[in-house]
Amino acid sequence: MRSLKGTQTVLFLLIFYFIFADVTLSPFYPQFFSKVFGIKDLDYTAFYIFTARLTVIIAVPIWGVLSRYIEVKHLLYIGQWISFVMLILMATAQDAQQFLTYTIFLLVGKSSFFLLYPLLIELKGQKQRSAVVGAYHMVFHGAIIVGTLSGAWFIRLENPLLLFYGLAVVEFVLWLLSIFTFRTLSTRKKAVVRKEAPTYSTKRQLAFLALMGVVIFAFHTANNMIRPYFTTYTMNDFHLSIAESSVLFMVPSAMAILAYPVIRKYCSKERVPFIFILALGVLTISLLVQGMTGSFIVLMIGRIFYGFFLAIAQSALELYLFNRSSNHLQVYTVASSFQNAGLLVAPYLASASLTSYSVAAPFVFAAAICLGTLLVARLSMSIGAKLPFQENKMKEAM
Repeated sequence: MRSLKGTQTVLFLLIFYFIFADVTLSPFYPQFFSKVFGIKDLDYTAFYIFTARLTVIIAVPIWGVLSRYIEVKHLLYIGQWISFVMLILMATAQDAQQFLTYTIFLLVGKSSFFLLYPLLIELKGQKQRSAVVGAYHMVFHGAIIVGTLSGAWFIRLENPLLLFYGLAVVEFVLWLLSIFTFRTLSTRKKAVVRKEAPTYSTKRQLAFLALMGVVIFAFHTANNMIRPYFTTYTMNDFHLSIAESSVLFMVPSAMAILAYPVIRKYCSKERVPFIFILALGVLTISLLVQGMTGSFIVLMIGRIFYGFFLAIAQSALELYLFNRSSNHLQVYTVASSFQNAGLLVAPYLASASLTSYSVAAPFVFAAAICLGTLLVARLSMSIGAKLPFQENKMKEAM
């Protein structure tokens, strides 16, 4: 039991570091490339982000496939060493092209960290699944808050590249901690004799999987459309300062942390489909409110509701996928590819809507996508209700 708690603690620590390292500079890439490499063209920032996300889309499923044949802990160690070497090289980059090349290899290694979350789910089992998912989102959004605040300080350094030396040191320390903690961890599954399951229509299964892929893609597209130009929107339409806009930007992350008790208490297997649909409905309304109001108070209320129900919706979606899968590692890595595809498309849709209409338009279009997601989710879950729940019977050797 003590070993399991230690393993869980280290896994959450690795997840926190993974998110922290990912978001630390992401809001400040234009300033970073201008200060370090003298690149003021915002198109380069868009190209850099596009390349990074495309790398993750390709790499994550590969790690998922490898996890069928190689212990997850060994894949993690490989990813940590790739990341360690690339972080040192990034700190020594002489130009933007070198930095981009090292980033691509860094993200190949970092993509192994996507195996951490489903591994947590496997270790804790069905009864504690909602608690683990809720705790994950607390850690996730806490890392976003800490990372964003830290990034604002790092970007003021005379040489921001020094950040990558620091991250490399942390990476090495976490590798040592992982080696020590995971020495008895095994993700090998013992054979379990099962009664033969009834045969279900292949067409129905394919339709369910395709629709869930659309739901994941659209959900993350909608909720990331509003991020790139949020501070521009609040500064222009509400005359807020950069600091005030940054605080307002982080309100959903703070609300996501407060949503943890609700997720833990109410997101049972039977309630998850209803909760996801309900949360999507609230998200649609809150996105419309944020994009159409002229009142700062109403905007703040919209942000509060949006953040609270975003965490609930995302947790419910993930729980639904875990409940419906027999191999959480492979399913989650495939789902992550749909998620990252949404992250890839979102900035371009946001830019197009802003250019064609107004700086508030991304909120309205995101609300429309959320409403469409709700309809597709309702259809896919009605199909899924006719398919069996598949529980993973992994017996972990701790």
